Amino acid sequence: MEEALTKMKPCGILVLLLMGSARCTFSGSHSHYFYTTLIYNSSFDSAFYFSMRMIDDVPLFWFDSDNGVVERRVPWFTGPNTSLWGASINEFKFEGVMINTLNETMNYLNTTDGYHVLQNLDGCAVDADDNVTYIKEYRYNGQPLMYFDWVTQKWLAGLPENEEFIQEVFGNITITEKEMNDLVNKCIAHIGELLSLGQCTFDRREVPVVEVTQIPIDNGTLRVRCRAYGHYPKDIYIMWFKNGQQISEEMMERTTLPLLDLTYLTSLAFNVTSMDDDVYTCKVTHSSMSRGFTQDWSISGDVAYPSSAPSGHYVGAVIGICLAVILVSFIIALGLVFFAKRRKP
Repeated sequence: MEEALTKMKPCGILVLLLMGSARCTFSGSHSHYFYTTLIYNSSFDSAFYFSMRMIDDVPLFWFDSDNGVVERRVPWFTGPNTSLWGASINEFKFEGVMINTLNETMNYLNTTDGYHVLQNLDGCAVDADDNVTYIKEYRYNGQPLMYFDWVTQKWLAGLPENEEFIQEVFGNITITEKEMNDLVNKCIAHIGELLSLGQCTFDRREVPVVEVTQIPIDNGTLRVRCRAYGHYPKDIYIMWFKNGQQISEEMMERTTLPLLDLTYLTSLAFNVTSMDDDVYTCKVTHSSMSRGFTQDWSISGDVAYPSSAPSGHYVGAVIGICLAVILVSFIIALGLVFFAKRRKP
């Protein structure tokens, strides 16, 4: 395997000591992850690699094998490397690790045809109580493949049926002491640095505009939607209640979309078929709001539902308009012919 998966003696005691020495200089829950994906198409024997580094839900940089250079996603981002070129070299190295891991997995599981996807998650997270979690794991075609156990210093299978394969191919492979030091000593520390550098982004609060709308679908059915747009950060609470009781979210459709101004749109919609005197309430809370938003909605008796077929009056009007257009066109054509004949010598 590549240098990043170098064989060495277990050093679990060192890792535990380093974990115990980690201290957070910031509050709240935060995460600092590398998301890496390799897509292989056996029909063309081609692979596409891309990687993204994120803190919380903010992308810091992007790298893909087509462009071959790390691109900043926020202007204030700075990494441990002295240049974007240095970060790009590291991505090329890890791309080699991903390719080798994918080849080993495909060959062992005899899944060499079609498309295959290998994903890697690498990084750390800290909760509000300063509990730190370090993660290094792989997924293959959407299923857990293996993860690194920090106590045993071994790669373990994500699924029981892959245990034999993981132990045979990766069982004696661990990460280097330098990598462990970098992850344990620098990952959490870098969260504090990044939070400080991106304070204008992380402290940003944009109040959403909230509205409740209804759309008639067919006779007796309405699509009711509670929508909030223009909010930042992305996390927002939206919920519907019926006569004071929360409606199960399984009955609703939730949508979250990024907007061009770097804010978000979130909506929660469901269908109403009952014509009873029920009262539905949309409640919205967000970190930018001094108090929550609440709006009641009930079915109106004068809802104009779309008809499944055109009415007789509608059809008659359309036919009349068409006949009028044809008649006018015919008169204009006759007029042109008449004037053309009169102009002949």
